[in-house]
This record gives sequence, structure tokens and C-alpha cells, in this order.
Amino acid sequence: MIDQIYHTSHCGSTLLISLLKENIKAYSEPRWTHQVIAGKDNFFASINQYNDGIIKLPSGLCHFSSKIKGKKIFLYRKLKQHLFKILSNYRTEYIDYYYSYFNNNIHPSLKGIKFDTIEKQNIFLWVNRIMWIFECENITWIESNQFLLNKQKTLDFICNYLEIDPINNIQISTIHVKSIGMNHNDIELSRIIPNLNNSILVNSDYGIISDEVCYNNYTINKLLEWARKNLSFIPEYLF
Repeated sequence: MIDQIYHTSHCGSTLLISLLKENIKAYSEPRWTHQVIAGKDNFFASINQYNDGIIKLPSGLCHFSSKIKGKKIFLYRKLKQHLFKILSNYRTEYIDYYYSYFNNNIHPSLKGIKFDTIEKQNIFLWVNRIMWIFECENITWIESNQFLLNKQKTLDFICNYLEIDPINNIQISTIHVKSIGMNHNDIELSRIIPNLNNSILVNSDYGIISDEVCYNNYTINKLLEWARKNLSFIPEYLF
């Protein structure tokens, strides 16, 4: 059985799997995983073809986390950071892609709650992932800011958890890894020859979103107020 990475989306998961490829067979959202979302592939039949390694799954497949074996990692942003990241570019196509699939795989605790605006629908996508991950007993949670602030320390922890050799070369973290083709691949990431001509360099603090910048955003504060009222079963530390 293959180990798995689940995530809340736009939180550094592609970087994480790209770093892990140095010492373990690593796969990043192969096409079949998105065919599952489109209703054209069977999740269990496809994932059972792997015998070892680790796979980063699309953020829409968190509801499978408690249904398969293997070691599991959940990389997540807190709600305020997630909203800041997603709403900064107002990604309506993100809603279009996932919303109906999530409605068909809604966690029971969310039924009857009205997510009646685009902003609240983004909350729905986040909290549906969170609630399904709560169902999974054996999973390691990694907060996105902590990973991005302490890449080497986090990698050391993950490598120990996965029982693989330590990874000491994190040079790839200076590149926006999606720009060199490290996502949506059907082959092992180690077999991909990056097109460095298309590479986008990033600063060491790329992707880190502070609490302060979120609390200075009026829209996010109002959404957090709504979420605390309507999603009171979510622990405060996740807001």
C-alpha cells in the first residue's frame, strides 16, 4: 500500500511531495485522481495498483482518508489563512471544479448548513476536508506555516514518521515547483526532467501567511465570525 498526503489546497503540498521524491517513490496528483472527481475512475481500484511510495492526492479526496491503509499526512492551512490565499485571487473556477463533488460527498455534520455565498462556499470546501480528516485515526497533521517556516525541521519529522532516510537537499524549495512540472503527473517525480527555463524563483518565505495580515482583512474577519457561529464544532485553533 502507498502512503498518502492529504491537504486543504494551496498550502505547500506540491512542494512537500517534490522534496520527498529524493528518498521515496513520489507521485503528485496523477490524472486518474482527477478522473475520480469527474466520476470516470474508481479510487480503490486505481490506488491499489501502487505497492509502495507516497502519493499526494487532490484536496477533494479527503473523504477516502479513513478507508485505506498506509501512513498519512494532512497538510493544512487554518481557515483564516486558507481564505486569505483563496480569496486573494477570487478563484471562482476553484468552486466550479469542486463544489458539486463535495456536495455529493458532504460530511454528515455539515448537512443543513447554508453556504450561500461564494465566500462561504470556500469555507464549505475547507471544512468538509477537515471533518473527513477528523474521521481518520492514524494521520499526522502538519500546519502549512510551520512547514514553510521550518522546512528542514518538518522534513526531518516527516522522514522519521515515514521511516525513510533524511532529506538534506532542499534547494528545490527556492523554485515554484508547479512551474517546473511537479504536479499532475502519471510517473514518479524523480523521473521528471524539470524544464528550468520555465522555472519561477521564490523567496524563502513564499506561501507564509501571517495571522496579522488576515486579521487586518475585513472580509475574512466577517467570515470567521460567521464560521465560529455556524461551525461551533470546529476547534478554535483551526480558525
